[in-house]
Amino acid sequence: MHRRAIIAIAGAVLLASCKPAPFDPQDPVAIAAIDSIVQSMMAGSRDVDAAQVLGAAAPDVTFITGDVMLTGLETLRSRFDETYAGLVRQEQTQVENRIRLVSPDVALVTAIAEGTYTDKAGWTSDTVGIGTTLVFVREAGQWRVRHAHQSIAY
Repeated sequence: MHRRAIIAIAGAVLLASCKPAPFDPQDPVAIAAIDSIVQSMMAGSRDVDAAQVLGAAAPDVTFITGDVMLTGLETLRSRFDETYAGLVRQEQTQVENRIRLVSPDVALVTAIAEGTYTDKAGWTSDTVGIGTTLVFVREAGQWRVRHAHQSIAY
């Protein structure tokens, strides 16, 4: 009986000492990693390169713009390829952005930008406002976009 009590106490002490690492909502390593991905996505957008824009997207990503919801990376890639086929470039200037860690493995990116696009005929659009929200989830050590929403303000 005495032996069981000692084992139970030792087990309780061991479990009590197994506290998870404290969560830092300002973790500079995570924020820098996500910001690097976002900058790569913006560079891909500038170069109308769908593969680069979608490089961090999860296979089951969802994307909403206006009243359209696209589900799945292949669906999204097909739509981006179709749109980008008629463009030479896009220009975007980030006005404001925020990367907010809501847990050690989930982050929200919110951003406002202004931009134009130039089609293959050489016509450049008027400047529009662009609002973007990205939901990142860290999976197997890699940050992936699970959901994206983009609104265009004309």
